Amino acid sequence: MEKYVKDAIKSLQYRDELKIVFKLKSKRDFKKNFLRLGYSKFILAIQKKLVPSHFKNWLLRTTGMNVGYDACVPHDITFDPYFPELITLGKGCLVGGLSNMVTHKVKGSKLILGKAVMKERTLIGGWCKLMPGSVVSKNSILSSGSTLDEVMPEGEIWLGKPAKQIKKLEKEEIEKYFVATQKKKGYYREFRKKVNAFVKDPIQMHFKMHYNGKRLNAGNDWWRARAFLRIWYNGIIIEITRMLPHSWFKILLLRMAGVKIGKNCYIGKGTVFDHIYCDLVRLDDDVRIEEDCYFDGHEYTITQTIFGKIHIKTGVHFKKHSAARVGTTIGENTTIEPDSFAQREIPPNEVWGGIPAKFIRKK
Repeated sequence: MEKYVKDAIKSLQYRDELKIVFKLKSKRDFKKNFLRLGYSKFILAIQKKLVPSHFKNWLLRTTGMNVGYDACVPHDITFDPYFPELITLGKGCLVGGLSNMVTHKVKGSKLILGKAVMKERTLIGGWCKLMPGSVVSKNSILSSGSTLDEVMPEGEIWLGKPAKQIKKLEKEEIEKYFVATQKKKGYYREFRKKVNAFVKDPIQMHFKMHYNGKRLNAGNDWWRARAFLRIWYNGIIIEITRMLPHSWFKILLLRMAGVKIGKNCYIGKGTVFDHIYCDLVRLDDDVRIEEDCYFDGHEYTITQTIFGKIHIKTGVHFKKHSAARVGTTIGENTTIEPDSFAQREIPPNEVWGGIPAKFIRKK
């Protein structure tokens, strides 16, 4: 790496600047020593399959990344391997699954370098992307499926590509979503009792409980959601099936994990059912799920634990790269368009799309 690029990185690391754009003398000038770059690529590849833990956070720090205590980093997060030292995950922050943090872009002969920062106890939803020069400020939430390329002010919710403000949080909402409460004696016993009751209840679609545990956010207590061995059993099967194209064998494996699958269903390659509670997902007959879809049985915020059942009714067509959030029911013969987030209750015989999914037309 050339000296003028090193100086730019140091300027970003030790000053308040968030982004620098300059012309490269050669397209290879920003490339690091191949051993250092190789190490970062290796660590940032294997961390994608590691569960949130103190060990994982330590491993990320060895690449130069700034990772605070109890930051929650789930599986399948993509970090820029070229400049991980420009990434900051503040103490107790929570990163949504399948998110991406980018610290450099090359446009022709220009190099764009920038920080990707989550401040202490902030939250980004699943499938988010932080671009060079982006900051999620204190008490703010970046909603699922959004792309951020600027500084979010404190106490706001942003959504979109590019993300823009959709809500200014009131004091009561900030206390609800971000303020730690006193640890409650007997919390974990009460939590397990309520979760078990929810799973057995055929009517209740949502379970939500305020977090009063020992960690800085609810996501770090993922392993308490159910029997630990059952989580690993589910997770192994889900990771195997997501690599397989549709087949009778794939359907068999998913049923072994507890996913309820009706007759004549099609499930494309890359589709993921919730690792913890895949058995809360039900597909009726003739459901078609295209590639890279996601069915989410759990969500965490800083101060909440949320589990939910998903019911996909007969004849539903789920198109590529779409997701169903916890507690979602989709009516018969409805189509969910590509790159959409389905949530709550969606009527039959309609077409829905977007983030979050909205009504487009009747069939």
